[in-house]
Amino acid sequence: MKQNTIEKIEFDDWDSINWQKITQIVFSTQKEIWDASINNEKKLLRKIQTEAFNSWSFKLLAVKYVTNKKFIQTIAGVKYRTYIPNQYKIELAKKLIIEKKSFNLSNVDVNQYNLPLIIQDSALQLLVKLILEPEWTAKMEDYIYNDKLASQGNINDLVYNLCLLINSKKKYRYVVHGYISKIDTKINLDYFNNTHGYSGNVSKQLNSWINADCFTPNQLFTKQFPKQKKSIIGDLIFDILIHGLEWDLYRKYNLEYKCSLITKTVENCFPFKITRISDQIILLVDDIQNLFKVTKTVNNFLAKANLGLTHDSIEMASLEKGFDFLGFYIRQYRGYDKISILPSKSQMENHLRKLRGVIYHEYEGKVRATTNKSIDEVINEMNPIINDWCLYYKDFIHIEILRSLDWKISNTIYKWFKKKVKSVNTLAKWKRNCQVIFNGKQRIGTSFNSVLILHSDFKPCIYKQLPYGNCVYYECKNLSREQN
Repeated sequence: MKQNTIEKIEFDDWDSINWQKITQIVFSTQKEIWDASINNEKKLLRKIQTEAFNSWSFKLLAVKYVTNKKFIQTIAGVKYRTYIPNQYKIELAKKLIIEKKSFNLSNVDVNQYNLPLIIQDSALQLLVKLILEPEWTAKMEDYIYNDKLASQGNINDLVYNLCLLINSKKKYRYVVHGYISKIDTKINLDYFNNTHGYSGNVSKQLNSWINADCFTPNQLFTKQFPKQKKSIIGDLIFDILIHGLEWDLYRKYNLEYKCSLITKTVENCFPFKITRISDQIILLVDDIQNLFKVTKTVNNFLAKANLGLTHDSIEMASLEKGFDFLGFYIRQYRGYDKISILPSKSQMENHLRKLRGVIYHEYEGKVRATTNKSIDEVINEMNPIINDWCLYYKDFIHIEILRSLDWKISNTIYKWFKKKVKSVNTLAKWKRNCQVIFNGKQRIGTSFNSVLILHSDFKPCIYKQLPYGNCVYYECKNLSREQN
């Protein structure tokens, strides 16, 4: 690992820190951890990780992230006073060590008094994650899509590969999909300790986070997706718990797993294929007998950690009838190499309900128009909802579906405006006060800076997979830096 250059930097002034240099030191160290894990050099790996825990560069980067205004508002859930003095950040970086204790966000009322303790625990979580995650990224199986890359890129990658598997020569007919749930209230710590292989303070700290239920703030073991990111370490601990699931399945079926690093093509003779992102899991099988056999094998593996696939958490379906997964409705047509991908019905209804909730409210059991809002306030509240939904679905949804949503929302806003003004010449007021010319077209808005976003404005991107998948994130990132 490169020699730590903390002595050469003046930390009395937080604003004078060279963050580009700090980031480069952290990334170079993570690359060395990843290389050591790939080459199975355990002694070198532990040596680099020990030095990283004492590195000021890692500590400063962790403190910088958790003291960000946006992160604090995400953790707190409300907009507390988020100004943090620079001197406090420096002092926090100096005393950031493993204390073998943790903070339970799900059982604690976040306020100004315990917010510093939450910030300190979050900084420690990020420090541990920055150091341990490269090791587990190198060990990750091909079927896992973790949060190392951008979350939307992982979802696109998953849906793309899922469609390739459904259309592969091995005709899969049935699917088991859902989420991994807890069988017992407590995770099996003995199994967890044997899986991660750490000792000393690191092992005790990871166990303390499990005892503090670090999974609940991230909505793990639930149907919710995308997940919240309140607990930084929760996803990494979950990946460690489930590590080796695919390899265990192949060993039980005496199958030799072969995967081309360049094309990521899997042997077509396998009777099943498993895919997972966070706690959401999907199994593709060729016949009904293998469906129950594979599900039983998966449950036997997960039971070691007191986890499993229960009847309440999973569903079984035929690919020809279609199934809901991650908010998508995926269906294969019989006799055609064509797959239909649509937003699920529940997600469409939920999206329209959120937008309608901006301009309507319930009062005494009746739905009434919220007439005390201006059109600018309505636009400012609707735009983030539309933006988030479209960024999630735009790469797989046909433009006609997006246009139909625009038409429904425009009609809803116009009906709300009629109830607001209660005038005879409503149309004239609508055109004068609520419509502007934007890029040569009539749009709902009041000025150039206040225009309602259209779903059809989002164009699908030409999505390119990484050539080797998530397992070589550090090499791909290094290559992109050299090209820039």
